[in-house]
Amino acid sequence: MKHGLNRGILVAIEGIDGVGKTTQSIRLVERLKALGFNAVRFFEPTNETPEAQQIRRTLEHSSHKKPSDLVDLFLADRRHDVETHVMPALLEKKIVVMDRYFLSTAAYQSDSRPWQEILEMNREFAPEPDINFIINWPADIAMTLIEKRDNGLTAFENETALINVRGRYLEMAREDSGNYVVVEKIADEEDVCDEILDILLKYLHKNKLVQYDV
Repeated sequence: MKHGLNRGILVAIEGIDGVGKTTQSIRLVERLKALGFNAVRFFEPTNETPEAQQIRRTLEHSSHKKPSDLVDLFLADRRHDVETHVMPALLEKKIVVMDRYFLSTAAYQSDSRPWQEILEMNREFAPEPDINFIINWPADIAMTLIEKRDNGLTAFENETALINVRGRYLEMAREDSGNYVVVEKIADEEDVCDEILDILLKYLHKNKLVQYDV
């Protein structure tokens, strides 16, 4: 059975580095497709713009680039992503799952500008997620998982930085107007995905967004 939607749905998977955002976004799309939904995943920064390449070079190496410059790079890359991928998929009434979105920029770059300002700048052009899922694992657990990777550490992948970013995520969840779900469960990948999927399905049904037998 295929399930149609009354409109496109936008879901963001957020959290500090090392908590499994990529794994959960991939798994969520797989589970949604298995249930008959038309779902697609995008990630940010993209691999498609000069700004995205500059972001990666800046984070992976020592750089004199100011944090405010990084915000501008993220905004430019996101404009491309929204125009090229996100909005077309939403107009096709798909469930769009984002592996990082504008909440991530606000959490990681608010040393240069207040997170409220960064969110406002993004909301001028980027659609608001129906749900922001914040995977809220402690920084020490995240660092243990990051260190198991064999691809080096970026500028933000140290425990002190992750503690600060985690605090910003939770502050936004408390104070911002968006729809936030903080996922506290520290468990295997399947259990975390079960929780995210269950909350998303309840949201779809509560808001009568699902059409059956399409």
